[in-house]
Parts: sequence; C-alpha cells; structure tokens
Amino acid sequence: MGAMTKDRLDKFWIGLIVGVLGALLGYFAFAAFWALYNDTSIVFFTREIFLGSGIFQDKIVTISILLDVVLFYFFLRANWYNLCKGILAVVICSVPVAVYLY
Repeated sequence: MGAMTKDRLDKFWIGLIVGVLGALLGYFAFAAFWALYNDTSIVFFTREIFLGSGIFQDKIVTISILLDVVLFYFFLRANWYNLCKGILAVVICSVPVAVYLY
C-alpha cells in the first residue's frame, strides 16, 4: 500500500503545491508567533509589517521558506525525489524574490 501511495503522490506538480502551501504555512506560523509575542493581530502584521514596511519583507520571505527546507529534508529521506524537485523549485524561485526585496 505504501508503494502505491508513493507512486501516486511522488509527482513534481504535487511538490510545487506542497512547496507553495509550506511557504504559506510558514508565513502564517511566523505571523501568528509575531502577533502573539507583540500582542497584535496577523492582519496588522501583514498590513503594517510585511506590506507597509520595506525593511522586513526579505527576512519574512526567508523565514517563510524555512518550512519548505524542513519538508524537503523529510521527503528526501523518504526517497520522494520528484516531490522534492517541486519543493526545491519553490525554494529556488523564492531566492530572487528575497534578493529583490532586499
């Protein structure tokens, strides 16, 4: 059963989806932590810190992608190479975004 699931899910396009969802989850996890620590809301974080301030955007993008690095590690250890290619594509595409925002 495990091999059949791997054959169905070990696809590049699924890796792209996992990578984008991982980046979004990483962003919202960081935003929630920041909002909790500073006693504000995630909406405030998004509007004022991420979109309103050009100072922290590159750092926020970088931290958001860290979850993809963790996902890449675990899927690589499980030999899901095609899915890892999709996650890696998202990580590689995020680098020019972070550099541009720098």
